[in-house]
Amino acid sequence: MENRRNYYRILHVQPDAPREIIRTSYLTLMQRLKMHPDLGGDHWNAALINEAFATLMDPIRRASYDETMKMPARAGSGPSTAGRQPLPFANGPRRVGRDTPVCGFCGVPYPARDANRADAVCGVCQSPLCPAQKHPRGDTVKRAIERTRRTMSVHFEVTWPQPASFHGVSEDVSINGMRLITAFDLPIEQLLRLECDFCDAVGLVRHSREVRTDKGLRWSIGIEFVTLRVKSAPGTLLSRHA
Repeated sequence: MENRRNYYRILHVQPDAPREIIRTSYLTLMQRLKMHPDLGGDHWNAALINEAFATLMDPIRRASYDETMKMPARAGSGPSTAGRQPLPFANGPRRVGRDTPVCGFCGVPYPARDANRADAVCGVCQSPLCPAQKHPRGDTVKRAIERTRRTMSVHFEVTWPQPASFHGVSEDVSINGMRLITAFDLPIEQLLRLECDFCDAVGLVRHSREVRTDKGLRWSIGIEFVTLRVKSAPGTLLSRHA
């Protein structure tokens, strides 16, 4: 299949969702979340939602679509999204079309004009949309300070559209990412939606190792930010002078 769009993710339903749930989610997106063009929505996004809805509401087309999603992706067609969260592109937001980026966590399309707005958030899962800037270590103008030890409570979610919520404690943090202490392991390349006093972010698990704490065995999870909205006052983690 050349086009591996995940219609279930687009409509925010599970693969076994009944038609009534699919219809309700479709109406929510188009009307309450105002994705219909008549309500100010983007035409490309609306066309994509309509395409997903038409396929999943037709039993024959849905069965055929489900079968194609089980097939391995053809060479050059990109990774399949069946059965796992698709990874964000390294150099910017994932896109479903030439000018249409999608949320790094839930995969819902959003207007291209919001791609670089520091305060922009997804209208569905509330994740920040602005790509995290990659700051190299070393002396640069407005450089990032090396990871700073900072302990704070972190709330994070690991699934969508039915998020599983957990808590951890940060071990250190920078504008590139954080190290998080949790009571359980997380798989490499797992996408997370994170909230803490410092920021809201979508992050990608880069490494994990066991650590011994006064509370017993825990895991230290290294997270790279994919998108980021900083809450702390300017200058907390950024040096504005060379």
